[in-house]
Amino acid sequence: MKKIVSYLALSALLLFLLVWGVVAGTDWYVLSRWDAKDSSVIVIEDLLGKRADPASGEGGEWESEFVKLRILYRSGPRTGLREDVEIMQLADSRLTLLPGKEYLLLADMFEDGTVQFSVSDRYRVPAVVGFITFACGILVIIAGRSGFKALVGLFLSLLFLIGWFVPRIASGHPPVPFAILAVAAVSVATCFFVVRKRELRPIPVFGAVGGAAGASLTGWVMVSLWQLTGLESDSAALLASTSPDLSLRGLLLAAVMVGSIGAVLDVAVSVTSSMGELYEYDPSIPRRRLWKAGISVGKDVLGSMINTLILAYLGSSLPFVVLIATEGADFIGLLNDPHIAQEVLRSVAGTVGLLLTIPVTAAAGVWWISGRRRNSSVPDDGLAD
Repeated sequence: MKKIVSYLALSALLLFLLVWGVVAGTDWYVLSRWDAKDSSVIVIEDLLGKRADPASGEGGEWESEFVKLRILYRSGPRTGLREDVEIMQLADSRLTLLPGKEYLLLADMFEDGTVQFSVSDRYRVPAVVGFITFACGILVIIAGRSGFKALVGLFLSLLFLIGWFVPRIASGHPPVPFAILAVAAVSVATCFFVVRKRELRPIPVFGAVGGAAGASLTGWVMVSLWQLTGLESDSAALLASTSPDLSLRGLLLAAVMVGSIGAVLDVAVSVTSSMGELYEYDPSIPRRRLWKAGISVGKDVLGSMINTLILAYLGSSLPFVVLIATEGADFIGLLNDPHIAQEVLRSVAGTVGLLLTIPVTAAAGVWWISGRRRNSSVPDDGLAD
């Protein structure tokens, strides 16, 4: 017990120092490279008062006001200087200005030479990086080497998706084929670090790619039958206006595949691990029994994974669902709404992908393990089953 307490205390101390160093380093790096002419990172030292904007009227929906602040510049050529500025903001602004906190100050220059200041948001980059570092450190402390491997796999997956997949789609390549390649690459990276038995690592890759392809096919059928355009969200409409040659339907299907990678891999790895444990316990296990075990474990995992997938989609669109509900739309209207239909498509296609992942992984496991057994000295007892 003393060793555990000492280990946790030392780990907590090292994690605290690591997070502090990362936050300080991130803050220094961001501020040293902040060269925007129309924005600065500031510290609000004091609130000096406010007055109504006479041009906006009173009681209007967009009533604005002027707030006088004493600020300290933390970025740009004015770093270290103090100044009193007057900013314009909405009277019912959700961004509360607090002394001692850091914000982003915008400066809009007009043709007559006047400058209008406004505060756009909190400056939170170091805090975000610090919390990410803290979460990763806790994972490594609790899970040890397995946690570290999981983080490396996650980092490589994100690096591939953001650094390779997204730029290819943005440059006009077909989304669905590249999404399949992305699923395969993420599966390889994840399984290499997560699956303990290296000889079994190809099995969940086959299962994940098969499940993702099934989700894409199901989504394609639903998009065709429901005549969804892919323009159901504001971001998609904006993307269509800036990149008219991009296939938004294909992007919707690619989003379904990429969004289901995590749940599909969970099922594929669980099925693979159970089959691998059974084979290690009894190398002569019949293929039929191996198949049945993989299917049974997949069914047990399926329920929680479906909940995870559907609730994740619901949570991401919850503000929009609540907005529709507040407008008094009935159930039939909700089902017919294109935004809701798009989320239903994601959920159903992802669920079908999970369902297909189980037999594909089980079949790949039986084929892979049987092939290894034929190449070893293990007798073929029960292989004819």
